[in-house]
Amino acid sequence: MAIVRYKGMADVGKQPPPRAVGQPLAESLGAIMGRLDERVRQGDIEEFLPIPTGFDELDMVIGGGFRRGQLVLLSGSAGIGKTSFAMQIARNIAAEHRAVCLFACYEHETDYLAQRLIAMESVDKGGDNLGDGLRLRDIADLVRAQRDSRSRSQGFIAAVRTDPRGVRAIERIARYSQDLLFIKGSSYSTTVAALTEEVNRVRAAQGANSERPVVLFVDYLQKVAAKTTHSHEEARNVEALEALKELALQQGIVIVAIIAAQIEGLKARRMRLENMLASAELAYEADIIMVMNEKFNVVDRHHIDYNQYNAQLFHQYVILSVEKNRMGSDLVELQLRKQLQFCRFKDAAERVTESTITGRLSGQ
Repeated sequence: MAIVRYKGMADVGKQPPPRAVGQPLAESLGAIMGRLDERVRQGDIEEFLPIPTGFDELDMVIGGGFRRGQLVLLSGSAGIGKTSFAMQIARNIAAEHRAVCLFACYEHETDYLAQRLIAMESVDKGGDNLGDGLRLRDIADLVRAQRDSRSRSQGFIAAVRTDPRGVRAIERIARYSQDLLFIKGSSYSTTVAALTEEVNRVRAAQGANSERPVVLFVDYLQKVAAKTTHSHEEARNVEALEALKELALQQGIVIVAIIAAQIEGLKARRMRLENMLASAELAYEADIIMVMNEKFNVVDRHHIDYNQYNAQLFHQYVILSVEKNRMGSDLVELQLRKQLQFCRFKDAAERVTESTITGRLSGQ
């Protein structure tokens, strides 16, 4: 299926109109500047408005947030919290009504993702008590208790609302539930073309608000179904990567794609860009590349060897390194405090003050 270009106001001028065969492709700088000027006069400034991630320090690094047409890549070792971090960004964007977010997950059912979101929203974000929230097993216990009670005919939401933390989560989700959509991806059938169709459906459903920004999350790149047969896995993933970038540009949307590490990367003490599959293509296609590592593994040992408190504390953090950034500084390290029992991180991202090991950031 061919990608259908979005025809809303924000797309006008981003791509020159289709030309007849033999018509020149070149466009004068004066014509481009004039078109930009006219668009701004008409109030079409969406292209210049970033979409904040909700992590203020990260937004400062990447120029205020994500921008239309960007391809953002996120990688890290298994279990480090890539899905949780991506879902939290999607939640933050939707909750502020900055954009409509589509979360396409190839690993989990949508029912499971909804439960993870409930756990995320159940946390008391105003306090420092990192244990005040519902874990997934707590949600399961509430459902079982409902089944065993006299109110067994009531549903899932009623079961969750029997706990004050569940009430908190349900009320928060209700405020933005129409702006966050989940897609169960299939590695056999959910191609980039299929994702494009979903973007088009979302825009059509928006009606008069069809020009609202859209952010598509893909979890994860290696699972995206290919439209052609490849003998090598790397070629298959390059096809998906290039198609996602083309989709972001032609549709004027943001795409955030999670990428699994190569086997060598999983063995490395610190994952870097070179540990990600098809790294040469990644470096060219992506606008922002972020890699997650356990803080305990990547700080210089002198911070840990003679300081047992630091050794325990660092296990509670993930370092998010911005490896590439077209809109600002790169090679920047931020740390995120884990709350993975609730499928989330603390809302604040902070600069890393300790020295770190290996690679470009430490100059080794």
